Amino acid sequence: MTEGPPPYRGHRPRPLAPYAPAWREYAWRTRSALLLLAAWILLLVYLALRLRTWFLLVVFPAPFKAWCLSGFRCPRCERRFCVSESSGWWQAARVRACLHCGLPKGSPSDPDDPAL
Repeated sequence: MTEGPPPYRGHRPRPLAPYAPAWREYAWRTRSALLLLAAWILLLVYLALRLRTWFLLVVFPAPFKAWCLSGFRCPRCERRFCVSESSGWWQAARVRACLHCGLPKGSPSDPDDPAL
């Protein structure tokens, strides 16, 4: 009984840090906010040209980035990363660390983990 060549085994993908998927979601939410803002501005320009009034351009767009990031959950404590009881969702775009556990934004792993 002759066996053929061993099955092809390519390189295994490097395992991602446990927080990598969460930070990819954070980046996706940021890009979504920028797309919403661009769509909002284009809609206002279209309506201003259609209605022949520039008053519509004075309407300030809602803080799309803060709105998109308000639902992001911290990978360490599973609570909302940018929203707490004392702060509203409108400040979510300026948060640099989790408001509940203090995990820095973009941290590759838990800095308080004793296994590291």
